[in-house]
Amino acid sequence: MRRVPASAEHAANTTKRGAGLLRMLRLSQAYRALWLSTVFTQIAQWMLQVSLGWLMLNLTDSAFWIGLNGLASGVPFLLVALPVSPLLDRVDRRALLIACQASALIISLGLAVVTQFGAMRPWIILLGAFLNGLVLAVNNTARQIVVPALVPRSGLQNAIGLLSAGQNATRIVGPSLAGPLIAVLGSAGALFVQAGCLTVALVNTMQLPPLRPDAAARSALLDDLVEGVRYVLRHDSIIGLLVLAAVPTVFVFPYLQFLPIYARDLLHLGARGLGWLYAAGGVGALAGSLFVAGAERVERKGWFILVTTVVYGGVIILFAYSHWTLLSLCCLFWGGFLGSAYMALNNTLLHLNVTDAIRGRVMSLYMMTWGLSPLGALPMGYLGAHLGVPHAIALGALLSSTVTVLVAVAIPSLRTLR
Repeated sequence: MRRVPASAEHAANTTKRGAGLLRMLRLSQAYRALWLSTVFTQIAQWMLQVSLGWLMLNLTDSAFWIGLNGLASGVPFLLVALPVSPLLDRVDRRALLIACQASALIISLGLAVVTQFGAMRPWIILLGAFLNGLVLAVNNTARQIVVPALVPRSGLQNAIGLLSAGQNATRIVGPSLAGPLIAVLGSAGALFVQAGCLTVALVNTMQLPPLRPDAAARSALLDDLVEGVRYVLRHDSIIGLLVLAAVPTVFVFPYLQFLPIYARDLLHLGARGLGWLYAAGGVGALAGSLFVAGAERVERKGWFILVTTVVYGGVIILFAYSHWTLLSLCCLFWGGFLGSAYMALNNTLLHLNVTDAIRGRVMSLYMMTWGLSPLGALPMGYLGAHLGVPHAIALGALLSSTVTVLVAVAIPSLRTLR
């Protein structure tokens, strides 16, 4: 039986009295520490993505290389998320998070120093993105499975929604900082500020209580891994949720990698304008996450996810062909809203439908879907170089909406989730 920290027990006893959008932040000190460390980590990651994307564009002037950069950062999710999953059900997750934060800080400082001395090269960007992706894959998976240990089940949707809201708020803060910082201090200055954010995140992570899993005897790591896969295959609804997490990640999310091209070549906004584009999507994503955090009484959650995912593709198609800045910003806002809302609710439903004993392995499969984005970014970059970036993005969004409809028909249990 999982051990719940005292802060979570207190939250369980006061949830009804602490009703409100921010109640889990108010009621659980441990959850607040996790939330703050996550927010500062994500601010740093968005700053890194913007900085490395801008560096790669100026070094290569190639959509293909930008897509390759996305591939380097995302492939680690495919390589380590599943193999590391049995370990997540065995070790102290606090210690693991601290190790991940420290490693990310070292990588960030290394990239900043190389850039400062004018020695940055495309292959160094790819290596830095890959190493950072390895750390991030483990870090993000561990954070996903920590949440239920810090809050009561009755507050889980609120906690996940708030965590998602915090992460999506960083889509505003991170790029909004990175764009002007690149313009004023250069890419090296932005990377040093990013390292500062990771330092703050590390300090907050160290405030978490020990988060050790049950000490019961366990089978071999490989057997644990196979057990997790078999568990998923026995539940159609979980398969459906994982597929829905994967589809837009492959076909839609890669458009974010190509916002530097829109900022520089299509909308002619420059580095500051790049921050505006990311921030518009971030504002929408924040709104979508807060909607989920406060909408615990949404009854037909399965239908909500399916419809939202289909409409999401349509909004991104409109963005792809927009050459009007105001329309582009509006599309990015609603794309952020829809994408964030469906992902936060998808995450909540996964947590509610698995036990703590298997949670690490199931959520590792979920985190693997994050690594699928580069698999879409590379061909999207290739098509962008040959057909044009707008056509490549629109084709991906159309495929996403089409596949979602097919999934809704093929897995009826998705439509009944509440």
